Amino acid sequence: MSRTRVHLTACLGLVSFLCVSSIARAQVAPTLGVAGQFGALGHSAVTGSTGSGTQITGDVGSYPTPTISNFPPSLVIAPYTKHVAADGVVQQAQSDARAAWNFLRGQGGTVLNDNMSTNGIIGPGVYSLGAADQPSSTTLTLNGSGVFIFNVSSTLTMNTSTVMAGSANPCNVYWSVGTSATLNGTNFMGTVISDASITLGGGNVVGRLLGGTGATGAVTMTGSGGNTIAGCSSAPVPAMPLWMLACFATLLLGVVSLRLRRGAATAAPAV
Repeated sequence: MSRTRVHLTACLGLVSFLCVSSIARAQVAPTLGVAGQFGALGHSAVTGSTGSGTQITGDVGSYPTPTISNFPPSLVIAPYTKHVAADGVVQQAQSDARAAWNFLRGQGGTVLNDNMSTNGIIGPGVYSLGAADQPSSTTLTLNGSGVFIFNVSSTLTMNTSTVMAGSANPCNVYWSVGTSATLNGTNFMGTVISDASITLGGGNVVGRLLGGTGATGAVTMTGSGGNTIAGCSSAPVPAMPLWMLACFATLLLGVVSLRLRRGAATAAPAV
């Protein structure tokens, strides 16, 4: 083997290592399976708000206790389904939600302050918090087109008049909550998968509320309604990062170069 070919092979090996390492370090969205079609999923119950009710874009159901109440005035937007029994769809959704919760927890993450208002503008990545709390009348800003994963070891609390803002796609934002979540802010972005209960106040959600992946938990909507849970009906197609494009381009060029050199060596006349 010529020295040039040895060097080229070594370079390709290094590029491959760097690409694989980068992929391993990158945050990865969970596969939600059947849980992805739900707007509100409980373990012991799903309770809609009263008054003008909460409008939910996504299925609603609970397993193993299939208690669904206050529907109406709360309602499920067609063509989605309110599951009045713990049917196979709801059972599979709970199983898929638990798998997604475990998958998210396994990604670790950079530690953030539990007082989320002190973390500034947050970009795509995996983050770990203890008891996450967004103080009243503050803004949490998520900027970027990638995936955001927040692993909260205990409770998640969004207090009254909190706002979530930024360029992040809500369908790329995931909250894995160790116990319960209380969402009393004006608006909330992302899919919450909690081990226990989820309580939604009068604000709007763009995402999903998947509660009770542990032994207990319900999804409860409080207040007088007039709000929405706008689920993500289909997974977004993420843009390919520039580093990944560079990796593929380098590998492709290396393969083409090796083939050309091998062909030239085969065609060369014997001396």
